[in-house]
Parts: sequence; structure tokens; C-alpha cells
Amino acid sequence: MKKIYIVPVFILIVLQSISAQTITGMVVNDADAGKMEPLIGASVMWFGESEGTITDIEGFFEIEKTNKNQNVLRISYVGFTTDTIQVEDEKFLHIMLSPAKELKVITVEGESSASSLNTINPIGTETLGHKEMKKAACCNLSESFETNAAVDAEYSDAITGARTIKLLGLDGVYAQIMTENMASVRGLSAAYGLTYIPGPWIESIQITKGVGSVVNGYESITGAINTELRKPYELEEEKFLLNLFGSNSGRYEANINYHHLLNEHFSTSVLLHTSQLQNKMDHNDDGFLDVPLTENYIFMNRWNYASGKVYEAQAGIKYISSDLIGGQLTFDADADRNLDNGYGVGVHTQRIEAYIKNGFVFGRPNTSIGTILSGAWHEADNYYGLNNYVGKETYLHSNIIGQTFIGNTNHLVKSGVSYLFDDYDETYDSINYVRTENVPGIFTEYYFKQNEKLNMLAGARVDFHNLYGTFFTPRIHFKYAFTPQTTMRLSGGKGYRVPNLFAENSSILTSSRQLIITEDILPEQAWNYGISFIQLFTLNNYEGTISIDGYRTDFENQLIVDLDSDAEKIYVSNLSGKSFSNAAQIEINYMLFKNFDFRIAYKYVDAQTTYNDTLRQVPLTYKHRGLVNAAYKTLKGGWVFDATAQYYGTSRLPELTENHEAHHLPEYSPQYVLLLAQITKKWDKLEVYIGSENLTNYTQHDPIIAANDPFGQYFDASVIYGPVMERKFYAGLRFTLKDNN
Repeated sequence: MKKIYIVPVFILIVLQSISAQTITGMVVNDADAGKMEPLIGASVMWFGESEGTITDIEGFFEIEKTNKNQNVLRISYVGFTTDTIQVEDEKFLHIMLSPAKELKVITVEGESSASSLNTINPIGTETLGHKEMKKAACCNLSESFETNAAVDAEYSDAITGARTIKLLGLDGVYAQIMTENMASVRGLSAAYGLTYIPGPWIESIQITKGVGSVVNGYESITGAINTELRKPYELEEEKFLLNLFGSNSGRYEANINYHHLLNEHFSTSVLLHTSQLQNKMDHNDDGFLDVPLTENYIFMNRWNYASGKVYEAQAGIKYISSDLIGGQLTFDADADRNLDNGYGVGVHTQRIEAYIKNGFVFGRPNTSIGTILSGAWHEADNYYGLNNYVGKETYLHSNIIGQTFIGNTNHLVKSGVSYLFDDYDETYDSINYVRTENVPGIFTEYYFKQNEKLNMLAGARVDFHNLYGTFFTPRIHFKYAFTPQTTMRLSGGKGYRVPNLFAENSSILTSSRQLIITEDILPEQAWNYGISFIQLFTLNNYEGTISIDGYRTDFENQLIVDLDSDAEKIYVSNLSGKSFSNAAQIEINYMLFKNFDFRIAYKYVDAQTTYNDTLRQVPLTYKHRGLVNAAYKTLKGGWVFDATAQYYGTSRLPELTENHEAHHLPEYSPQYVLLLAQITKKWDKLEVYIGSENLTNYTQHDPIIAANDPFGQYFDASVIYGPVMERKFYAGLRFTLKDNN
């Protein structure tokens, strides 16, 4: 520990609700480490005792002084030097811990949990760390949830290879997908944006169910998925990474991460990614590629500045070039597109993203101002058979956030203003859809913490949309810890979003069905309510968790894509009637014995929507899902074994009785099980892994309806409930250099 700052007593006179027997303070990392930030979950206890408290999301803590002999605090945090300090009554403690550099020579891999549940903050968050990410290949964000029960990842159709996710039984567009708390997968990037975030770039993933914070906008309805990327200044974790991947399907990937500390203030990262697949495969002999041919290149440059005291800045730019060709084996993308050339799909994307962040920290505890400016330019030039789609988007978002406390640090307030500019120009066939959104907004959020047992987060924002009027977004989160091992959370609030028909429903473009838009599309509005419990337990000296949650989403308006009313048409309209989703999940994580982690989870979803005046189950949504994961690391030798079983229950299929080529489709899809496994061998700087996906070799029978007549009236490649590709084997390596100086 470098320094301890004691705030003079006269400042604390205004902190009326702090008892003389309560010690409060804040724990941050040492500014000399390159970036001063709160240490969340640091342990604080009286010297010589076994129980204490932990710091909250802002790094703050409270601990009761129950007798006069308690005058020395012990503060510890993983990766930092444990310290003890002498405590005087009624004095706020500003504590800085130093990284434990003397311990960096010996690295213990995998001691922390692969995934963790937050029991401190009012907003419940599950964090997927390095260990969890390495349980599967995780080539990009869309493939990072294979061992997670909360998020379902699946293909949207049988031709394009686009992967979508579902959270709380609803499409991923209702979840706010962010990169370092900036919107990253939205708008025209909705269909393929998950693949634009390479797995080796990811440091961790935070999954939040239910409505999120109003600070991040009005769009979160079912939750949020935030991705933290590798930091330029964390050289002790990774200075250089070479990641190579290849599979028997002909898919090859390469990633290079390089981080450099220019001086004590500036650091930078260069991140490179390419993904290639040029082998044509057709395992079921239907004449169509199982997976499209792809050629992707992604580049990112990040910069970080930290003064070590009051100012910090970050900036970055990212470029994406993606080309995808799918369709019939005979299709030639370089020839004219006509009936003789066959059916083809082409998705060609150019995208640029950029951001600037600034943070100003003041001497008053928990008082700061931050600014975030982010933007994106996106251009897509696609075709589906003989139909063309061209989409352009220019996006800009700014946020100014101020935070401080009122009276004492039990009462924290964040307030700010935001501005959203989003310009769209889309053309599909003869349909042209143009809109420009200008949305200024204001927000405020109040955080109350009575003690380590009880806290609450309540917020509201008002946004003034130039096209759709005023959006009022209230949200509240409540957490109560019955015991240090038992936590309950409640949440509720509203969310809005403006849908993008083509980008968010690209699967419907891979069919011959006529698209009929019956009315002007209005913003989607929904309320979400949730309750969750987390129980920590110890059995046979090993720790475990049991988590149970339930959420309901009620739509006031929703974009309805009706696949049932007519087998040759798709009707698009606003909601007329009810639409809701009930989702419940139970999950158990436990270490059965030394280095053997076990996870089992079950999820139930009841999602219903009104189609043509009839309330029906949402098609292609699994009502029952299960997951079992086992991971073992040998005590010696550096071997890691991972295996996962995924259970998929039945889902209602669209009603296609009038489609004479769809007679083989049942009313409900069959249930099935998928198996994944991976073996990793670790050395000092090198990891080599081999694995397999879909070990059961289960594939959907005839996934493309009327594949023999792709330009006929019954052709449809959008009815997908299972894998379209057979068993896959892959191998890869990770070569990592670290800077422990």
C-alpha cells in the first residue's frame, strides 16, 4: 500500500447518518498501477477476526466497530498486497492497495471461478471470465455462450450463417449488447454484430437479466450483455497473444493482440483478427452449402491515458470488412445473378466504430464527471436470390454523467444528459425505408445503501424523440441479504426500442414468401419485472452456489412478424393484443472435488404473442432448456478437460399447412441433445487445445423447404430449430507473453 488518506473530521460533520460505531471508507488500486479505480469485492475485516465485509460497486465499505479493541483493519484483494491500517473513530478512510508484484513470478492458473454471480450490487450480474471463455473455442461473441444457461445462441436460417441470441426467451434485440458500456450490436449490425467481436479480444462478459441502469439508455428490456476487452495497461495479464484456430470444416482463424505501455501515463493496444472459410460442404446433399464461405478482417487500435490522480481518457477505432457467400453449390458469385446461375446469398459489410471517453475524479469521495462519445458508420450491400438489399447507417451517441453523494456515502446520485443521432437508409427490392432519429435525453439515478444487507437503485430518464415523442423510462432495483449467504433481488422497469425490420429479421429474406407491411412501424414498449435468489453454501469444504430467478416481460407494443397466417406471405404489423414472456431458471454450481467444477441448469420459457387475433406460442422458441457442464484441471501437468451437454426441448414451428413442400414438418420440433468437449494442454507460454462440437451428430432433417426449387413459391430456409452442420472437430493454440516488470 502506497498511501492512506484520512479526510479531516470537520468534513464528516455533515455525514449525519454515520454512527460513531461505524467505520466507512473506500478501497482503490494504486494510482502507480496506471489507472486508479475502485476495487469491487475487496475484503475488509478487523484484524484477528474471520468475518467482515466487502466493498461495493463503487469501492465503498461499512464495517461496525462492536468493541473498543477493534482498532486495526485488514484489507485484502486478489492480486494486490494485503495491508493493515490503524483506525480512529469517525474518520473516512481512503485506502490504496498496490499490485502484488512480488507474487507475479509464480502464477496460479484457474483458482478463481470460471463464472461468478454478484451478491453485492442491486443489479444482479453474472460474469464470465477467462476460464469460462476457454471452455470452448469462443471464436467470437456469438460462440461464447455454449457453456452458459442464461443466453441461448442459435442460427437464424440455413443459408447465411447468421447467429442470434435469446435472453429471457426473447430475441437478442431486446437485450442491450454493449462493449465496455457502449452500444455495439444494434441497428444494422443486429444480424452479424456478435461475430464482429473476436473471442481472443474479450477479457470478460457481464450478463444482466431484466431492465438495466437508466444511465445506459432506454433500450434495455430483457437485460444487458456487456463485453470488456483486453486492456492496454494490463501487461501482467497479456502483452502479446497469438491465437490460431482451425476446423475440419475448413474454417481458419488468426488473432494477434499486442499491448504496449509507452510511459507511466500512456498505453496502447493493437488487435488484429481474420476468419476464413473457403471449403464447400453439403452433408445432406440438398445442393446448398451447410455453412457460407466467409472472409472477414477486423482491426482495432485502443489508447489509454491515466494521470494517476484526477483525469483519465480512453479512445479507440475499429474497422470491419466482412464478405459472406452462401446458397447453392453451383452458384458463382462472380457471374451474373439469374435463374441459370442458381440461388445465392451475398452479405458484404464495411463498418467503422470509434469512441472517446473522459473521466474526471475529484477529491470528494465518489465524486466524478465522465463523458462518452461513440459512433459507427455501417454499409451493407447484400443480395438474397434475385432480391437486393442495401443498408446504410450513421450512428452517434454521447453521454455526460456526473456522480456524487448527498449527506453521506450511503446516498449516491448519478445524473446526466445524453444525445442520440441515428440515420438509416435501407432498400429491399422495391421497399425504401429512411429515417433519421434525433433523441436528446436527461436521466438521474439514486443509489441507497443502508448496510451490507440492504441497497436500492432507482432511476428515471426522459428522452425526446423527434419522430415518436417522449419516452419516459422508470426503473428500480432492490437487494436484500437475509444472511451473508442468502441474497434476494427485485427489479422492475420499462424499456423502449425502435425496431429495424430488415436488419433484425434477415432470416425472412431467405424465402420466397411475399413481405407485406400492413402499417407504419411504431416503437416497441415493454415492462419487465424480476425476482432472483442466490444461495451460497459449503459442502465437504468446497463452495457452491444455487441461483433461482424468474422474469416476466409484458409488451405494450411490439413489431409482429406473422409467419403463420399465410404460407406464401409474411405479414408485418404492430401488436394488436397481448404479448408476453415468462422465463424461470435454476442453476447449481459446485466443486465436486479438488479442481473439478460442475454446473447443472434448467430453464423454462413461456413466450406468447397475438398473431391475427390469436394468442399463440412464439415460434422457434424452446420451452425447456437444460445444461450440464463439467470441467477438470489436473493437479500437475497442465491438462484441462471440459465437457458440456445441452438439452433442447420442443418448440412450435410456423404453421405451413398450405406449403405443399413443408409436409415433412411437424407441429412441434423434436427434442434433442448436443454434446461438446475440449481438451487443453498448458505450458508456461503456450496452450494447445483440441475439441469437438455436436458430438451426437444431430442435424435438422431437410432444413431448407423446397431446396430443389429455390425460385419457386414454396422455398423457405428460415424454419430452423436445430443444427444444419454435422459433427465438427477443431484445434488451436494460444501463445502468450506477459510483462511482469
